Amino acid sequence: MSRSFKMSLAEVEAHNARVAAGVRRPDPTPAIQTAVPFRVEPKPTTDEEKLNKTEKRYLQYLRGIGFQVGIQNITLKLADDCRLTPDFNHIYDGRLVFTDVKGFQREDALIKMKMAARQFTWADFEIVSLEAGNWVTRLVKP
Repeated sequence: MSRSFKMSLAEVEAHNARVAAGVRRPDPTPAIQTAVPFRVEPKPTTDEEKLNKTEKRYLQYLRGIGFQVGIQNITLKLADDCRLTPDFNHIYDGRLVFTDVKGFQREDALIKMKMAARQFTWADFEIVSLEAGNWVTRLVKP
């Protein structure tokens, strides 16, 4: 099986020179050498008027420790007519984290978070609540 390549005369001569010098591939560019695997930086949002008091307090906490936070700006489709819009999303340790702040936990919200954790394994899901003045974070496992 033969493959045809379209190369200019200069490209052929450069290739032949590399082969004659014993170099199999051209040197990678500096951008490739210093490339970081997949990087996402969320844009900050200002949809704070949709949040309740507890969610606003947690948003202040996240911003206080230096996170850029997305506010209810990603909706995950879990099944037909079943969607989850977490309260917050941010990047932590190279992974996307979806956070739901709860004053009290309803069963359907927990089930949706578990479904999302099972379907979207590339992200972390957590439920946060305020207990005795401290933020308690529970990581949701699939």
